[in-house]
Amino acid sequence: MPHPHMPHPNMPKPHGFLPHILDQYFHSRWAHYTFQCLLAALSLLVILLVGDTLLQIAIVVGVASSAFTIFVVPNSVAATPRKVIGGHLVAGVIGSIISLTLDLQMFSAYESVSARYILDIAAALSVGVGIFFMVVTNTEHPPAAGTSLGLVIHGFEWTSVVFILSSAILLSIIRLILRNRMINLL
Repeated sequence: MPHPHMPHPNMPKPHGFLPHILDQYFHSRWAHYTFQCLLAALSLLVILLVGDTLLQIAIVVGVASSAFTIFVVPNSVAATPRKVIGGHLVAGVIGSIISLTLDLQMFSAYESVSARYILDIAAALSVGVGIFFMVVTNTEHPPAAGTSLGLVIHGFEWTSVVFILSSAILLSIIRLILRNRMINLL
């Protein structure tokens, strides 16, 4: 049994240029790194130009995190269309239900401090319930937690739901088309 502070004898030693700072495969895969990162940036640019999303930062962060997953680890389970589209769909339904529940008249009667606590509880609940249903439906996609959170914090809007789902579909289509040209960068 090797000593816990000694490297395992079968583990490869870091190699390449500045191996403790740069990824050891960057020198041989720089074209993939560049191509996939540009794809992520261009995809998000198109998505952001099509949708007026600057006011809904939490939702955009969820979509941007999905782009990271799809373009950095395209061969991972989390990047499959079932997980990306399904995860955002499940989280969108949960976030919408909780957001619409908050919009009921009985919550508007609370003073602002109480309303803030209710919103915080509802936002946290939307993430927890969304995760539960993603796991139950086998649509786990960690970035989708931002979808339910964003829908509760910013309030339900059909345009937000359409933006989220169309972004997930667009990113999944790009992944399907270009999957043979992409590699896992992690």
